[in-house]
Amino acid sequence: MARVLGIVRLSRATDESTSVVRQRASIEAWAQRNGHEVIGWAEDTDVSGAVPPWQRPELGKWLPSTIGKDVSEVEERRAWEASRAGEWDIACAWKLDRISRRVIHTHQLMEWAAANGKRVTSAEDGFDPSSPMGKILLSLIAAFAEGELEAIKFRAKSSFAHLMRSGRWRGGFVPYGYRAEKDSEGDGWKLVPDEYGTATATTLREIVRRIVEDGDAINAVCRWLNEEKVPSSLDAQRIRAGKEPKGALWRVGNLTKMLRSHTLLGQVEMTEEVELPNGKKETRTRLVRDSEGQPLQRAEPLLTRAEWDALQAKLTENARPNAGNRYDRSPLLQVAFCVCGRAMYRNNGRNWMYYRCSSRNIGGAECGQNQAIRADVLESTVTDAFLQSVGHLEVVKRRFIPGTDNRAAIEDVTRALAELREDREAGLYSSELGKKEYRESFLRLESRREALLSTPSEPDRWEDEPTGETYRERFERLTDPADRNKELRESGVRAIVHGEELPETLPLVTLGETEGLFRRTFGRVELTMPRNFYDALRERTATL
Repeated sequence: MARVLGIVRLSRATDESTSVVRQRASIEAWAQRNGHEVIGWAEDTDVSGAVPPWQRPELGKWLPSTIGKDVSEVEERRAWEASRAGEWDIACAWKLDRISRRVIHTHQLMEWAAANGKRVTSAEDGFDPSSPMGKILLSLIAAFAEGELEAIKFRAKSSFAHLMRSGRWRGGFVPYGYRAEKDSEGDGWKLVPDEYGTATATTLREIVRRIVEDGDAINAVCRWLNEEKVPSSLDAQRIRAGKEPKGALWRVGNLTKMLRSHTLLGQVEMTEEVELPNGKKETRTRLVRDSEGQPLQRAEPLLTRAEWDALQAKLTENARPNAGNRYDRSPLLQVAFCVCGRAMYRNNGRNWMYYRCSSRNIGGAECGQNQAIRADVLESTVTDAFLQSVGHLEVVKRRFIPGTDNRAAIEDVTRALAELREDREAGLYSSELGKKEYRESFLRLESRREALLSTPSEPDRWEDEPTGETYRERFERLTDPADRNKELRESGVRAIVHGEELPETLPLVTLGETEGLFRRTFGRVELTMPRNFYDALRERTATL
């Protein structure tokens, strides 16, 4: 008499055709016919056949976690001892696809069982998997099961795309800025901009405005959201469901991911797990595309394409290591430089704050060309010099003017083709159905690009827009050091600190013209500013 472990698996708990009761009855009848005893059950419901048997919640307790892995004897022994593998002799399922729908997983389990004096079998497939002919049949059945799994995935994917294409929401997580509403013109639900109540769409647009127009960094926006106690994405959903919010904080990583998402354009993204050439698996996100190969539009956009592009450009700019977009930075970060060329940083002294050459932080690499300078002296010198030069000029704001051509559409199609190739190279679209879908999408995109290229185009552009505020007025209004620092950096101001006093203050246009710079000197400080910046402002002021 052998000890039998009964294996039960359902992909969906509501699947009546392969119910738990039916599977149990079949396994018990098989054990009685063969004179064996069922000593335990590994019952997994709502578990996909793609999950390796040793990783399933219940069956995994009866199997070592090292199956299919090249590990040491010690590690394998510990994995065996941590499992219940020593309590059974035969693992029996109703059918082999209840064990796994992956050929490789099935064979790995069979090889492990044979090496450890155990058997894996099924109650209703009608053959002995341990016999030579049974092994052949096992491979065929496992291959068919894997093919069926791919077909199931494709049908689910097609159903998902159909719901999205028809403007319906299939349930689950609601992207920030949207709410789910019952469709008044048909069955099901749809996503609409959240303009009332929690009003997350309004909050989202304010976030974008602060980043694009005001130049705020992500961490500064997070600080504002948390200080104002603005409900996070999950808390907003809880409020709409009539539940108390948990007070979840906004975090830089989550906010960045949200702002990078195409869901702001009303498009659909999906996450897939792909296997890399080295055998490792990686989770990747890609756009869901319609029958023409274009991103699938499931809801009204929260941002225009031009606004989204401007946001992405600003996020990329702020992500540069030397962008200096920290809300707690010193006023002269990336503005003050030592005469040796290295940046100067503000440090605590015995009685005062000082700016020192960053070479002091590198052992044995001090430049020796400069001494520390009091922070209040340097900051007031730079501020006074800057306002003396351009304080009377008007601040201009750059405004994005969308083009009236197809260039953006051409870029979208080209990007879609590149993403499609990357997805294919990453292992997506690997099934026969997937390969067919890939070819059809690629051909449609190529055809669309050819049509767009034959249309004349004009690019998008930026225009300077007067604000009615002078630089002196703006600077006096800015009390946060981070905001003043941003203003100086964007103006191209550089304060070069020398080791000795420089000659008297020189006229603004006397030196540096050949280098495209204006230069003034104040004690040990040499202030430079791009000439084109000053000329552009002076010219605009003269015409107003």
